[in-house]
Parts: sequence; C-alpha cells; structure tokens
Amino acid sequence: MNKNLSYPLLLSTALLSASVFAKVTPMWKVGELSHSTGYTVAADSQTSHHFGLVKHSNTCGSDELYLSWTSSSPDVWSLAGKTVTMDANFDGISISLPLKVVAIKPGIGDSHEIIMGHVFANAELLNLMTHSDAVNVLIPTTDAMAQHLDAGNDRFSMQGFNEAREQALSRCHSKSSLASN
Repeated sequence: MNKNLSYPLLLSTALLSASVFAKVTPMWKVGELSHSTGYTVAADSQTSHHFGLVKHSNTCGSDELYLSWTSSSPDVWSLAGKTVTMDANFDGISISLPLKVVAIKPGIGDSHEIIMGHVFANAELLNLMTHSDAVNVLIPTTDAMAQHLDAGNDRFSMQGFNEAREQALSRCHSKSSLASN
C-alpha cells in the first residue's frame, strides 16, 4: 500500500473509532463546580440536563446530589429555595429525591438552568449508583414544581460513575490539602 494513502486511512479509522467510542461511553466530567469538586454526566436526550454529585473541600467523604434541569417558565424565579421531589429509577429500583433549588442561572433565550441539591447521598444510594447501568429521573406531574420544568423525565448513564467518583475524591483531597497550607 502506498505510504501516502495509509496515513490518512489510519487517521480516519482512529477518528471514526474515537467517535463511535464517545457515543457508547458516557462522559462523566470531574472538575470545579461552585468552588467544590463536581462529577456529573449529561442526560441522554437533553444534554443541558446533568446528574451527579459534589464533594466539598474538607468533607471529601460526603457526596451531595446535584441535578441541573432546564426551565422556560416565565415564573422560574418562584422556584428559588423550593423543594422539588423527583423520582429516580436505578435499573428497576425506584426512590424519591427531594432536592432543593439552590440556584437559577439564565440560559439561552427564555431558558434557565435550575440547579438542585442540598441532599447528601447515603451509603444505600451510592451503592445503587455504583451497581446500576442508568438512572431515569422523572418529575411527577403531581409535584407543583413540574409545571416550571421542561421535559418531565430524562435518562443518565451510570457507566463511568465509579471512575469519576475516585477522581473526584482525589481532586477533593488535593484541593483540601492546598487550602490548609
């Protein structure tokens, strides 16, 4: 085979393989999130929706739930400080997550990002997350806040969660030791 043709062919194959891999393996992101260490994954259908956890410096052993959702409601600001109860289904095991709206950020056009949290994951929830392939998050239509949130449900892959959690713990410890120096 001509060397001039083999390099572009090899490069094209590598790029195609990488793009196929990217579609198959969800990308959990570990990094700065509100001056803490967050590890989150985007939803399957609404990439503006994120699910994950946050580790705060000096309490690296704890994981605060984190969920961001979109809203195009004109009354979005009425959600501030309210509790939204969402149902989470981890491979057939359902639990309720009462999450407090901790921030509202303007988005594109009339859209806003709603950040929810202030609930720490217990050992049972972390075990579910560790051993599940995905979590389906549903906003029950009976919840008064449902009318303010776009898309009533979304799916988040849990593949890569364990690795992301390990990286977040390491990053949190590193940030904590830098802060104490």
